[in-house]
Amino acid sequence: MGDVEDLRRYGADYVVKKNMIRICCSLPLILLGIVLFNTFHVPPLFQLKRLYIPALDKSLNTSTNATITFHFSLENLEPYSKIYYDPLNITFYDSPNQNNSIAEFTLPDFFEREQSDVDYSGTVNAAGLDLETAKSEIATNGFKVFRVALATSVRYDFYGFWKTGRSGYSRSVDVKIGDTGDANLGTGILTWVLAILVGLMLFFLVIVIFIFLFILFLRCMYFILDRVRV
Repeated sequence: MGDVEDLRRYGADYVVKKNMIRICCSLPLILLGIVLFNTFHVPPLFQLKRLYIPALDKSLNTSTNATITFHFSLENLEPYSKIYYDPLNITFYDSPNQNNSIAEFTLPDFFEREQSDVDYSGTVNAAGLDLETAKSEIATNGFKVFRVALATSVRYDFYGFWKTGRSGYSRSVDVKIGDTGDANLGTGILTWVLAILVGLMLFFLVIVIFIFLFILFLRCMYFILDRVRV
């Protein structure tokens, strides 16, 4: 309806110029919107599902079995992007202050598909664990706090067209282990809620930026159209 009235008032040349300006201004804005939506990403969700130290299980009497059995998952919450992981380093500490590393494990680089889970289980030798001190602390407090720290770099892609640059990714979980040798993993829900909140904040930020650019685009277009009409 607007083009018909402009055609009647200003002629065909004005309408053609106006539509060309619309197209020329809209394409960069669409591309910018795609780039923005591919720039802000929800980080993967790290969940430690099991941590077991047989040497601290009083029912086994295996004080010489200084190993750690673990199970964790990484969930890609992105609906459109794969995640490419660099070698993933898992470090186990005998306290939250990370002063003493008792075991380390490295998982080779891999990628994860959109909205999928990657689960991994393994066993490492906890050569740095002071079993007597750990048992003494469990006997006194009922538990000992261990920390599991993950560190790597990640890249995201967009429908396979391009990949983002590497960004650091690190997570840590503190767990309590009692005389069963198994960890109390009651922090999974908190980790999940935190990941969802971060994702919502990033999505809201992208929407706000895109709306601001769209308003700026409309103002610029009206200014240019006024110039063309003159």
